[in-house]
Amino acid sequence: MEFKVFVKDIQLTPALQNYIEKRMSKPDHMLKKHEDLLSPADFRIQKEGGIYKVEITAHFKKFNKIIKVEEKDGDLYEAIDNVTDSLERKIRKLKTRIQEHDSKKQFNEAIKDTEENEEQSRIRKTKRYDLSMMPAEEALLQAELLGHNFFVFRNADTNEVNVVYKRNNGSFGLIEFVE
Repeated sequence: MEFKVFVKDIQLTPALQNYIEKRMSKPDHMLKKHEDLLSPADFRIQKEGGIYKVEITAHFKKFNKIIKVEEKDGDLYEAIDNVTDSLERKIRKLKTRIQEHDSKKQFNEAIKDTEENEEQSRIRKTKRYDLSMMPAEEALLQAELLGHNFFVFRNADTNEVNVVYKRNNGSFGLIEFVE
């Protein structure tokens, strides 16, 4: 991964430069795997009292996102290790979030296509059956046995088509048709 090192209140020794390069270009690092997606990063080191502040800012080109991580530690090399590890975690998290977003987007598009097809034909299934003659209480029992919220039947008392249905409050209702 390409990067530029900026230091403040500290000297950039060849040993320090080599260590940073080693951490930023480790073959098994997430940074190495995705270096083609990242723009040259700014690697900033500054000393504030006895604490080293190390910061990396990179632009994730493919997703047009800026990634910034910062770590502080009394040991400069520990701070460098921590900040590169933090950058890896952020890259992994961003990639996962983007993949999940893409999956959700594809799912939503599939749902939209399905809804458009359903709008053309909202009736998905047709059943035909003979209306059975029975009292309303028996129709209610039949609906419960079938696990249905409603049951259509021919009422034995009136010889008319009726519907028993389960109401939101758990009670049952009877629909009688009037012509």
